[in-house]
Amino acid sequence: MDTLLSSPAEQLGLLRTVLANVDAHVYLKDAEGRYLYANDRVLRLYDRAAAEVLGRTDADLLPSQIADNLMAIDRQVLDTMSRLACEEQIIDKDGNTRHYWSVKLPLRREDGSLCVIGFSTETTELLRLRQTLERQRLTDPLTGLPNRLQLQDELALEIRLAARDGLELAVVLIDFDQFKLINSHLGQEAGDHMLREAAQRLRHALPPGASMARTGGDEFAAILPYRDAAARAEALRHCLAEPFILLGKPFRLSSSAGLALYPQDAEQPGELIAHAEAAMYHAKERGRDRCQRYSPELAAATSRRVDLEHDLRGALAAGQFELHYQPKLSARDGSVVGLEALLRWRRPGLGLVPPSDFIPLAEQLGLLVQIGPWVVEEACRQMARWRADGLGRVGVAVNLSPSELRSAQLMDSVCGSVQRHGIEPGQLEMEVTESMMMEEPEAAIAILQELASEGVHLSIDDFGTGYSSMAYLKRLPVDTLKLDRHFVTGIAHDARDADLCAGIIALAHKLGLQVVAEGVETESQAQALRERDCDVCQGYLFSRPLPAAEATAYLLARMARP
Repeated sequence: MDTLLSSPAEQLGLLRTVLANVDAHVYLKDAEGRYLYANDRVLRLYDRAAAEVLGRTDADLLPSQIADNLMAIDRQVLDTMSRLACEEQIIDKDGNTRHYWSVKLPLRREDGSLCVIGFSTETTELLRLRQTLERQRLTDPLTGLPNRLQLQDELALEIRLAARDGLELAVVLIDFDQFKLINSHLGQEAGDHMLREAAQRLRHALPPGASMARTGGDEFAAILPYRDAAARAEALRHCLAEPFILLGKPFRLSSSAGLALYPQDAEQPGELIAHAEAAMYHAKERGRDRCQRYSPELAAATSRRVDLEHDLRGALAAGQFELHYQPKLSARDGSVVGLEALLRWRRPGLGLVPPSDFIPLAEQLGLLVQIGPWVVEEACRQMARWRADGLGRVGVAVNLSPSELRSAQLMDSVCGSVQRHGIEPGQLEMEVTESMMMEEPEAAIAILQELASEGVHLSIDDFGTGYSSMAYLKRLPVDTLKLDRHFVTGIAHDARDADLCAGIIALAHKLGLQVVAEGVETESQAQALRERDCDVCQGYLFSRPLPAAEATAYLLARMARP
């Protein structure tokens, strides 16, 4: 049951208690704007007693501009005789601007006069929080530069101004080449320090009227005046070429840049940024450490790359990969001593994609960590099939990618495939390039030693093209060196190539290693290799890489020979 208050005085006392404690500024003003009532929150806001507020107007209590705005809102309520909700600002006793959300209603008193009753809730802290969140949404926390969202907003404004004034402008995207090496070798903190210093350098190198943003990772973007845009982009790259002091030592990284122009290349902010980014990635594909201007031809190439990347990401799940096998023959008697498994992608509607078109991309996208285990599994399955077909112990070599060499799952994957298919020790061979091993030699040596302990035969691919240290070479648990095809090509007619091949073969034999010469295409090359005591030859002279069924037929035919 509701409790009835016994008297008007009791009701008034309760009302005063409520108004004094409600979480809002409550006030009543007459038609001339004089305060008729103000609760305690209003009095504390002005730091005045009730006698100093009641009977006065906002013009008596506040700066003229603030007071005029408040009184205009009150007048609107009375003129329209309707409720009004709005944002208001007031200057407090300390001179600080405070923000409120106010609800005001017209009220007719018992004597017939009009007044305004208002309820104002302070939103200052909420507004500050909202502003902070908005800054965070648009600002890169590491460097303090605008982020990609803010860049797009600024670019949209610059485009509107350029369109109005008939001007042109440029967008340049700059990205360090192989920045991941800094994080992986020196740690995240060193990488962050480098990015902060890079942001400072770029700020100082900006020409007048330009703006800069960090668009993600180690990628920065600038909006530049059109004039001399290419030279200005090169100047930005140049400022990043100086060494960075990280962990007390100087480190240098090159950078690649992409340049797109308004209105020639695009008229929308997102499209202009995308074109500059496409040009930047094209610069990296062309060898890095350069600036690339966007062009329609580049757009077509980028579109093809996007399609290629999309299809490649789904190729493994769709079962589009297959292995082809290229025989390796003894240089002495021509017998088959093993095969190399080579990855092929049969892209729907397009046939086999050249390995050079998709394997580097797969490595760049991090896909070889998933594809590599499939290659090992399929090679082991094929060896087991050949064994079941009566072909005996056929050895197969597979290529190990840099990402696989760094993968924590490598050993479990290889050992699992070997055990499932009953592969004998030395039957599975894994090939690594010397440059791969030299990136992190100690870690590579440890991983290769672990593989060797599980009976995996190991070889160094493309030997002679990298920068192996002999101190590391003698510690590597490898069984074979593969002589790079560039040396083999000239061995029959170039004395220097012939001497290099002879020296590498002699060195390998001194270390107890076999030598496989790849890319053998002519009988004169094969003869020159035999004369220099090469152990194994591989190349189109003997066979191209063959699908599994054709490789099986090849092995059967070789076995049938007398």
